[in-house]
Amino acid sequence: MKKNMIFHIPLPLDENPQSASGLRPLKMIDAFKNIGYDVYVVAGTAKERRKKINSIKKEITKGVKFDFCYSESSTMPTLLTEKHHLPTAPFLDFGFFRFLKKRAIPLGLFYRDIHWLFEQYKKGAPFFKRTVAKMFYHYDLLQYIKTLDILFLPSLKMSEYIPFRKKFPKLFSLPPGCEMTGFKRDVSSKSTDKLRLIYAGGIKPPLYDLSPLFKALKSNDKVCLNLICRQNELELTEKFYNIYQYKNLTVSCFDELKAKETFLTSDIYVILWKPFEYLKFAYPYKLFEAFTWELPVLTTEGTAVADFVRSNNIGWVVDHEREDIFSDTGKYFNELTEKICNIKKIKNENTWEARARFVVEKLNDNDEVKQ
Repeated sequence: MKKNMIFHIPLPLDENPQSASGLRPLKMIDAFKNIGYDVYVVAGTAKERRKKINSIKKEITKGVKFDFCYSESSTMPTLLTEKHHLPTAPFLDFGFFRFLKKRAIPLGLFYRDIHWLFEQYKKGAPFFKRTVAKMFYHYDLLQYIKTLDILFLPSLKMSEYIPFRKKFPKLFSLPPGCEMTGFKRDVSSKSTDKLRLIYAGGIKPPLYDLSPLFKALKSNDKVCLNLICRQNELELTEKFYNIYQYKNLTVSCFDELKAKETFLTSDIYVILWKPFEYLKFAYPYKLFEAFTWELPVLTTEGTAVADFVRSNNIGWVVDHEREDIFSDTGKYFNELTEKICNIKKIKNENTWEARARFVVEKLNDNDEVKQ
């Protein structure tokens, strides 16, 4: 028998997502469906969300039972998600949250990021715009305190930076997930020539500063790198990295089929960033996509990714200042089998369906919700 849940996000879903913020909601919706839920989606413009909210309210009035509501925040303040970025529907979303609370329908929200608290946000927005936005970001947090049962975060380390942290309800980590495609990497197969590396994701400094990767790549004919990024970021950063000097580098823009092929034919997924405070708690979406294709990970010390890789023994953690990272490729080849086997062990507990089941478990646990 199907069970009912509500999925809420205060903006339209992206039909052709090019970023993690667009991909994640779609993956979570599918995951809830895959574990047996009828998912009532509240998304779209304010006008569209109002229509869907009113429809759900009528269903509840008629006696339809909803196990819980799971929401995901926008990267923008909730009240500013319209195209014009004006707060023209100030009571819509949080009014709906209060409605659910009054009817004892458990409510959890995934708080996507807190870029607005860091230096890079100052550089990306004019003073007046970011001052106004920060007021609305704080308003979001205050409303979450009043209405949520559980706040989900990419990692619990992020909670150390959140204003009003001690006033929040229960906090749990809910990182991205991987997919069970049926793919099984042959642990006995090894590249016979160069170590084949792949990086897919953001490349724009200062947050995603790949200087350590390019420094290690320079003048090293033992490795080759496939770099996959967004077109607009490539144009912005090609001069920063001077990427065309590298003969062992192939650069392409996001294409799902080509990316899949590259993941399948690579040996290691590299996340060699220059340390940045935000990376202490951030989990890149593509990290878990690497697990989909059972790729070991090589990453930089001092990040959340490094902690995850080390604790599960699924790759290697190196100092970002080293230039000889790839001097001994034999070491990586010799340890590939062990790392791949360890990924296989943890893969099932890190799928999108596992994330959805975790949400269900926590929101349906009366003891958790009441605390």
